[in-house]
Amino acid sequence: MAETSEDWKWIGGVFSSNSLKYGWNNIKLDLPKRMKNLEEDKKYTIYISFMNDKNSKKTPLNTHFYLDSISGQKNTKINIKNIDQNTIKELELMKNMNDYELIKFIQKKTFDYFWYETNPENGLIKDRNTENSPASIAAVGFGLTAIPIGIENGWISYEEGYTRTLNTLKSFNEGKIDGMNGFYYHFVDMENGKRALNSEISSIDTAIFIAGALFSGEYFENTEITNISNELYEKINWQWMLNNGSTLSMGYKPEAGFLGARWDSFNEGILASLLAIGSPTYAVDKKMWDEIYRPVNDNYISLIIETLFVYQYPNIWFDFRNIEDKYANYFNNAAVATRFNRIFAILNRFNYKTYDMNIWGLTASDGPGGYKAYGASNNNHDGTIAPYASIASIPFTPEISIQAIKSMINKDYAKYIWGKYGFKSAFNIDEDWFSNEYIGIDQGDILLMIANYESEFVWKYFMKNKYAKNSLKIIGFEEKKSEYAVTPNYKKEFEKLMKAPSQKIAIAKKTNKKIIIDGNIDEYSDSNKYTIDETMNVPAGGVSKVDPKKQVLNSIFYLLWDDENLYFATNVSDEYIVNNLTPEDKSGFYRTDSIEIYLDPEKAGINDKLMKLAIIPFDTQNNVQGTRHEDSNSGAIEETAPEIQLASNKTNTGYTIEVKIPFKYLGITPKAGINLGFSTTIHNSNKKDAAKGEYVRENLLSWTNLPEIWSNKELWGTLELK
Repeated sequence: MAETSEDWKWIGGVFSSNSLKYGWNNIKLDLPKRMKNLEEDKKYTIYISFMNDKNSKKTPLNTHFYLDSISGQKNTKINIKNIDQNTIKELELMKNMNDYELIKFIQKKTFDYFWYETNPENGLIKDRNTENSPASIAAVGFGLTAIPIGIENGWISYEEGYTRTLNTLKSFNEGKIDGMNGFYYHFVDMENGKRALNSEISSIDTAIFIAGALFSGEYFENTEITNISNELYEKINWQWMLNNGSTLSMGYKPEAGFLGARWDSFNEGILASLLAIGSPTYAVDKKMWDEIYRPVNDNYISLIIETLFVYQYPNIWFDFRNIEDKYANYFNNAAVATRFNRIFAILNRFNYKTYDMNIWGLTASDGPGGYKAYGASNNNHDGTIAPYASIASIPFTPEISIQAIKSMINKDYAKYIWGKYGFKSAFNIDEDWFSNEYIGIDQGDILLMIANYESEFVWKYFMKNKYAKNSLKIIGFEEKKSEYAVTPNYKKEFEKLMKAPSQKIAIAKKTNKKIIIDGNIDEYSDSNKYTIDETMNVPAGGVSKVDPKKQVLNSIFYLLWDDENLYFATNVSDEYIVNNLTPEDKSGFYRTDSIEIYLDPEKAGINDKLMKLAIIPFDTQNNVQGTRHEDSNSGAIEETAPEIQLASNKTNTGYTIEVKIPFKYLGITPKAGINLGFSTTIHNSNKKDAAKGEYVRENLLSWTNLPEIWSNKELWGTLELK
């Protein structure tokens, strides 16, 4: 670190003492005092370098590595003298309130965010309460819904609310807010409405905005607001946002095109999908609803990382109570997910001081290291709690949500998490970290869900909208009271789907021929052949399903064995081969055209010999390369398994790959009848102008096409030596 206010002055430095493991590592540096005692009016520059350090000898790195984020953690121990005395008084009052009074008090404080952190001239609302925060389009959607809540509670007059709403909608309808095809940028400047922070045209943030606008149109029925809100909805070209796919893209950037990620799995994106299907002008086919992957976790449809807000957002506007489609009752589903979130925190309370029997709520929020999509899943939490998560769950779990509120206000640290607009964004007792900020969308989640809990207020008006009702009708929602979250039929269907791939068996015949590893796979013609076709897509974020009508991507693979080796050969049909990884880029296979082979000797009684072999058919020098990853001995095969042999050839329809794997790396003495866990996967890109090292993967197919198949070996099929 150096002070660079005027002249350059060295302050100090620190080295990491972490022992790194293969995969992602979290490195924390404890700074010495001279790097902490900084003066507010001076400018400092931090320099970060990466090197090998062996026996105190520093050498340059010679392999690629990836940085997810670099962040600083401020010392947030708060001096009681700096706490607003009004905060102390309010907390004392809250401790003596009944449930109704307590909820109302929180609701009013939260409402104030949307009334005072707004530019009244154009209706834009800050993403955060910080001085230079841009506006968040989603926050505007929450704010539009908040205004009638303020009117009904007497916090503002009808005239004030009407004027603010009308000004907001006019700003959008008259083109004063940057956007494209009816969609808007995620963040815009508070004053002029221009794109901010190089953000994307966002489909979900636009959906939240338009949900708020349509709600306003129903509340201010038969007024100019109604007309403008409908006009704004009609302008949204949902078909454009499909980008020739079967589900909505998450967004678009003028300089880069559509984002690769799509709303193709269960999450908050179902709100956008509902609004797209119900559109009066650019409606998408209802088939899109069935293209959304819905994994079942025991008895509810889940998001793998278990970020709680995703269950809440669609339920804010759409009233899913006592209705279901062929998959779920989404209100009950959110309730089950909420209880799971709480139980997860309870089970981890001995490892994290923040969690206890009543303090829970793992969701996307600020944290000691910055904003993160926290959730109730292993390796996705660090003791950070976001108060909005438990409070906004109040329609689903009123008793435990109210108890969470009471527990938080009675903690010694309550004065650090309560303030001007109610509960602040997040806190972490383990790290002695307390956010001092409010986030607009979090405030909205609290405010609107309390209104639904109290009087079904948001649901009552939003569900009057003919387009919202028609969307549910088109999809096939039916009225039905039920206790379950997942419909019995879909639960059976999903269980069958999950079991089927793991019941697959591939036969490897013993061969007496000498197999030459040269990429020519003619010698496998007498062996059994197995197919991966265009329908065998792996449900995963950031990839698109292969459309067989528009794209060719498939493979036929073969297996043989002899007394020393296992042989694998595949013929991949691929319209365009992307080779954008350099020979030095040994671990970037997942970013471009490649295949993977998974082998688990545990089925043969051998532990600790798991092998996941990734193979790039051609690097930038047109050479095949292989690496082991996340297995018993990860790294480039030249170092971890030098006797593995690879070869590849280009063909008229794609490429072939041939592999020889010595059984010694699997700990096996081969003989007929031995079974191994087995699967194989294809990563694909068709980006012809891919830059070196660029992440360009578009498709993912697998012989056992299940979510996160690479990490769930119990779902792999079986390879039998015969």
